Amino acid sequence: MDDSAAILFFRRGGRLLRAASLLTVLAALVGAGCAARPGAGVDSMSTTVPATSALVLPAPGTLSIVSVIQRQYTNAIEQQIALSTTAATSGQNFISIQAFGPAETVARPAGALAFKPVQQGAIRGEIRKYFPGRQLVISTNFVRNSYGPFGYAYGRGAGDDGCLYGWQQVRSDVSDRDRLRELGMLQIRLRVCQSGASERELVELMYGYTVVGGFAGAAWNPYGRPAPVDSQIGGGEPLRPVFEEPTTTVVTPTRNRAIVTRRTVAETPVRKTQTAVDTSGNAVVVPSPSGGATVSGGEAVVVPSPVCATGESGAASCN
Repeated sequence: MDDSAAILFFRRGGRLLRAASLLTVLAALVGAGCAARPGAGVDSMSTTVPATSALVLPAPGTLSIVSVIQRQYTNAIEQQIALSTTAATSGQNFISIQAFGPAETVARPAGALAFKPVQQGAIRGEIRKYFPGRQLVISTNFVRNSYGPFGYAYGRGAGDDGCLYGWQQVRSDVSDRDRLRELGMLQIRLRVCQSGASERELVELMYGYTVVGGFAGAAWNPYGRPAPVDSQIGGGEPLRPVFEEPTTTVVTPTRNRAIVTRRTVAETPVRKTQTAVDTSGNAVVVPSPSGGATVSGGEAVVVPSPVCATGESGAASCN
């Protein structure tokens, strides 16, 4: 074979190799497309997470968690925690939390969550949204729980339901935020209606909830600096516990005594009458039972004579 024939052979072989390579790549792509069949997905920014992932928990022994719906933003995480409901008023009990901080990036975040300060007009709008047709009165009392001051509104629902809407913003002081530290913030809302519940009972729910999640790092601490330790701790005179002395109670056994009933007989006093004895010698002699006129000793049995009364003429008359 001459050189020209060899060159023509390699040229033809190169074209054949390139065509074979393209066919191989196409076959691989078609096979991969047939093998990978993704299932249908939900195009939503809200997802349901387990109850163990809740960032805030209700007061122990009160309302139970039904579900947790989480919505993730580029600068915050929002959760609405549905609570058990037994009231006649329409609507779902819930406690919600917005935690601002460096949220974890997801495939399709819901953008940035706008910061809304606590204002009375905005709070009234939230009340109308979650309690349509109900009149809730905003309390003027200054109240505070472990996280700081909070506000609430109370009113009556359907039937004998008591309804409460509480709100709280947990944020560090302005002086701490100016140093680019403690930039985190929490927004908490509580919506609850309960049959026969009073204002005092529902307000206690604002004191009992616990925040169990948040962002790590001192830069995103929403609570500010902790309060200083009391100077009385660790100093002063020794303090001893106060023990209560046990008290012994002596129990005296009582005997069951038989009840004796005594019958009392009323005695009628006998009036004693003195009988006058006739000493004039006109005594009547009664024979003795033995037939004699005398008894032993020669003494006669003397029977008193009848009572005699003397009349005006001097004559005695005896009965």
